[in-house]
Amino acid sequence: MPGASAAPERGRHERSEERRERILAAARTCFGEDGFAGATVGAIASRAGVSNGLLYQFFRNKEHLFEVVLREVIRDWVRAMVAPPGRAISAGDELAGMFRRSVAFCRNHPLLPALIREDGTLQLTRIRGAARDRVQPHRDLVARILARGIASGEFKADLDVPAVADVICQLQADYSSRAYRRDPSFPDAPGILEAAIRLVIDAVHS
Repeated sequence: MPGASAAPERGRHERSEERRERILAAARTCFGEDGFAGATVGAIASRAGVSNGLLYQFFRNKEHLFEVVLREVIRDWVRAMVAPPGRAISAGDELAGMFRRSVAFCRNHPLLPALIREDGTLQLTRIRGAARDRVQPHRDLVARILARGIASGEFKADLDVPAVADVICQLQADYSSRAYRRDPSFPDAPGILEAAIRLVIDAVHS
């Protein structure tokens, strides 16, 4: 029968995906506990319940596995910025909410501090690299919020939307990164965050 071989093939694919997800979950835990330098392929494979050889069928090396985990963290970070569906909110409230949700994700995501604790400069470079393909969608999202605010009369009609979106994204990234850098020179203080949000809202409001 035409579909007779499809079921076993689907089963193999599902088992393969399940193993890959187990490896990624184990890698997130190991990187979170031990950082990049401390985590080993053997420890990750053992936690996932697979052999080193099977892990290497999915990922070239620890560096590749780290990059995939980091991309997933950045993906979840960007998704956390988006307003939840349902209640209609103003464009200004949506911009403010993006700031707050982004910082909250960084404060509450234990993997981010662990990834940078041994060599902050190196790991921040990795994070920026992983985030590079997310920059434009983030900027586009902010630009759409600005355009909505202009159309409704909430925001100034003469805003340079691409330029203002770029500035807002940069500010948001900087203040979000304070939440996981734990740098006393640039504290993650609620008052500072709210001041940054107020500055942005006041700048765009008509």
